Amino acid sequence: MARLIMLSGLPGSGKSTLGRILSERIGACLVRVDVLEQDMRNMCDPDHDVGTKGYAAGYQLASEHLISGHDVIADAVNAVEAARDGWRTIATQARAPIIEIEILCSSLDEVKTRLKTRNTGIKGLRQVSLKDRQQRRWDDNPHANFRVDTAGRSINACADEIEHFFNPVD
Repeated sequence: MARLIMLSGLPGSGKSTLGRILSERIGACLVRVDVLEQDMRNMCDPDHDVGTKGYAAGYQLASEHLISGHDVIADAVNAVEAARDGWRTIATQARAPIIEIEILCSSLDEVKTRLKTRNTGIKGLRQVSLKDRQQRRWDDNPHANFRVDTAGRSINACADEIEHFFNPVD
């Protein structure tokens, strides 16, 4: 049965890197909302406000993959309950279980370094500043099945921990 693995976390948490690693390991389709949003901006102009359209496109794409029987990893900030509810809705409609994983980095120094040095691989995507990140709204997610703090750890160790959570070894 296909599953939806929803990764949530602020920029610089390690979410997209983990999404890439996990999708390769388990053969899941990776749906990156940043890619969809930036593609929309690239078609209009760099300052175009895409609002929730990137999420809507992500929900549709993920739904198609789930219905086709493929696991999906949803990589998005998912800072508010409305965004998370969208993923839950499509999982329910596709009769797929959803695993909600919150990614955080408790080290401000690491976050600063990551934001300054990261390469998203997304043409035209503006870097997020530490100030912008700190001003973002974040609603607690009481439905998160698992949380992982990437501070001071290798990204592969974090991926191992997440993978073990949703693919436990007997």
